[in-house]
Amino acid sequence: MNYTLRNLLVAAVLMMIGIVLVTSFIRGERRSLSRGKQQVQVYVAAKDIPEGTPAKELQSGGFIETRDMTREDVPPQALGKLSSVETLVSNQTVYTGEVVSMTAFDRTAGLKPTAQVKGNERLVSIPIPAANDIGSHIRPGDHVDFFATRGLQTPAGQIMETRAYARDIEIMDTPMSLAPKTDEAAAQVAPDAEGNTKLYVIKATDAEIQNILFGLSSADANKFFMTLRGSSGDTQSKLTPLTAPDPSVN
Repeated sequence: MNYTLRNLLVAAVLMMIGIVLVTSFIRGERRSLSRGKQQVQVYVAAKDIPEGTPAKELQSGGFIETRDMTREDVPPQALGKLSSVETLVSNQTVYTGEVVSMTAFDRTAGLKPTAQVKGNERLVSIPIPAANDIGSHIRPGDHVDFFATRGLQTPAGQIMETRAYARDIEIMDTPMSLAPKTDEAAAQVAPDAEGNTKLYVIKATDAEIQNILFGLSSADANKFFMTLRGSSGDTQSKLTPLTAPDPSVN
C-alpha cells in the first residue's frame, strides 16, 4: 500500500466517524427538543397558601390545582407529587397562580400552633423563676423535667420535700425565641409583670399540665424549676409525679 492510498483510507475513516458523530448529535438534539415539548403535570396555587400551612392540607383545603405545562417551561423544583412534601410545612406564602415549588416547604418553619398538638396535648406558658432558669442551654425542641420544693408540716416538725411533677415535656418556645427580633424592642419587654420570672411555652397533656400547675402553685418561693433531659423517648422509667388533688374534694 503506497503512501497516497493510505492517506485516502485514513481520510475516509475519519469522514465516517465524523458522519456518525454528527448524526448522533442531531438525533440527541431532536430527542431533547421533543422531550422539552412533552406535557407534564404540576401543582399551582388555586388560592394563597399562607406560611405555616401543612402540606397534607393543600388538597383538602382547596389550596392547589393541577396544570399541564411543557417540560421546558416547568420551573426548577416544581412540585409534581404531593407525596414528596406530605410531612412538611410551607415556609413562605405561595400566591394564587404561582407554581408550587418543593423549596417552599420544610419540616418546621412557620408551623401553626394548632398543627403542633394532637389529641389531649395542649400548649401552655409556664413561668420559671429567673434564679432557676437554665438560660441559653434550653432551646425549642428540648425536653425537660419539672420539679418543685415545698415545706411540709409533720409531727416531727417541718421538712422540705422535692418531687418530680412532670417528665419529658417538650419545650416549644423559650424567652429568647419569644423575644422581639430588634434589640430596642427586646429591651422594652420584661420577663413578666414583676420582672423576676421567664416564660417558657411547653407542650403537654392536660393531666401533665394539671400536675405542673399544682407543683407551681404549691412550691415555696423560687423553688419551682426544670431540668434539661439528655434525650427524648429514652428507656429511663418515668417517675410517677404528684397528682393534683380533686377540686371537688373539700
